[in-house]
Amino acid sequence: MRYKGPGDEEENRPAELWWLPYLLFLAVTAILAIPILRNLGNWGIRDWDLFTTLHAAAVRSILEYGQFPFWNPYIGGGNILFTHPEVPVLNPLFGLLLIFGPLIGLKLQVLVVYFIGMAGFYKLARQLGISFWGSLLPPPVFMLSSYLTLHFVAGHVPFHYFCALPWLLYFYKKSLGCPLHILSAGGVAAFMILGSGAAVPLLFSLFFLFLFSIFDIGQKHKFRPPFFAVLAGLCGILFAAVKFFPMFDYLARHPWIPETTVQTTPLWILPDMFFNFNQSVFADHIQGYFWGWHEYGAFIGPVVALLAVIGLIVRFKKDWPYLVLIIFSLLLVLGSFSTSLSPWDLLHHLPGFKSMRVPSRFSLLAIICVAILAGRGADAILSLFKHRKWAMALVMLATVLGTHLFVCLPVLGQAFRRPPEHPQPRKEFKQIEGDPNRMYTAFLSNMGTIKAAWLSAYRPGRCILGFVGQTLEWYSDDDAVRVIKREFSPNRIAFEIETEKGGNLVISQGYDPGWRREDGGEIKPRSDLLSFDVVRGESHIEIYYFPDYFTFGLVVSIISILMAIAGPIIYRLKTKTDT
Repeated sequence: MRYKGPGDEEENRPAELWWLPYLLFLAVTAILAIPILRNLGNWGIRDWDLFTTLHAAAVRSILEYGQFPFWNPYIGGGNILFTHPEVPVLNPLFGLLLIFGPLIGLKLQVLVVYFIGMAGFYKLARQLGISFWGSLLPPPVFMLSSYLTLHFVAGHVPFHYFCALPWLLYFYKKSLGCPLHILSAGGVAAFMILGSGAAVPLLFSLFFLFLFSIFDIGQKHKFRPPFFAVLAGLCGILFAAVKFFPMFDYLARHPWIPETTVQTTPLWILPDMFFNFNQSVFADHIQGYFWGWHEYGAFIGPVVALLAVIGLIVRFKKDWPYLVLIIFSLLLVLGSFSTSLSPWDLLHHLPGFKSMRVPSRFSLLAIICVAILAGRGADAILSLFKHRKWAMALVMLATVLGTHLFVCLPVLGQAFRRPPEHPQPRKEFKQIEGDPNRMYTAFLSNMGTIKAAWLSAYRPGRCILGFVGQTLEWYSDDDAVRVIKREFSPNRIAFEIETEKGGNLVISQGYDPGWRREDGGEIKPRSDLLSFDVVRGESHIEIYYFPDYFTFGLVVSIISILMAIAGPIIYRLKTKTDT
């Protein structure tokens, strides 16, 4: 729906300027690139070490070993890789890492997701009926809120995939008019599953989508909106079944549940979260709480808040659901203010939500609603001008953009302050106890770190310890099986062995049912490590890792995608025939 008004010569101009929003978002992205790319070779702070190692392991498996990255021997004594919900091997954004390497690729990914998210929110705003000029305002409110910026700076790479949330809502809204668009919404969900967003972003996005769909129930759509919301998630699972099925199998066997979900956010911190101009990742606005400021900051600013209030007042009869969602979001943010009544604690009883922590992360729902209402408020102000509306629109946009860039640019400059290290790589892979804060250094040295930083869905560190804490690569009782030579790669390990009467060989890699012997023999867990029996006379044994349900998931993905492609084609052909 184009922004038009009778008798106003300026109103026809937006139809001719379809390219303007994307040029604007590209310009904003270029500005955001300055602090990110200023020290291109530097390493990131906080969780950047962990997620750089995680992504680099996948890149190395592909480029150096020519293997599909199923297994990660570099973290915690060996753990899943492709199956992990935060590894994006089959996602298009992973191509940046293959081309530019994990260090530069992940930095470029930050910039790409800024653009994707702003473009998506612009499309969503237009779909919601906000004018051309008014729709330019919500995208920076959402993507340049300190919420996403702080998580990016803290190295929370999975949060990059929140850039897909506006696109998910956009295609869902379009599906209410044309049901075929539910396939596009499913494609967006699959994008998250195949990316690092299969953890927090996917769960939050589908939850937000369902909440939005509830308010679309009515005489016109009846109960179709919630059904479409669920269908979008189901389509995403089927399209991305190649990852979802083995991932779900692993998480079902090894669910991660926080030690305690009773967490609170103090009420007095809300003004600082949304309005304090100092959103530094090192800010000390909150003290005595477990989480740093990167888990609380959600800057929207006073101008945006004022526009949102105006938008709500002008269209209260139609837009009151956004107010309800904002209130619900803030109640979630407060956490366990009442263990029997708080939405945060009640949410943990739902499937998939038991692993949730940090209630302040739900402020994102409020930011989305405020951004939409701010667009409505901008339209209300623009309606007061008969001529030169674009000039007033640009004034408001410049004010919002200037404010958010003023807040975000210094924060982005804090992300990559760690000088790079250039260790000499070992010729042979080895497990070491290691430093959880220097995992990438160990990775570059061709070593695996037993003491790994915390990471959801990963098993605890496992290894074979010798004398004085020395780590061993293999072990056999009474030295019954002796390893003469080992050929190591992430997914496949070959051994040349000697044994006089046979025995059991334990390998310093974490056990998972996906490990198999080339000769069909059995691999069993021993102290949660790989072990297998060797019979007398055996001299060569090769083991490899291939996750369960991968093949089945691949078949389901291929069939689902082909059906999704064929469905619209058949529908159009049938429509033409009927006509």
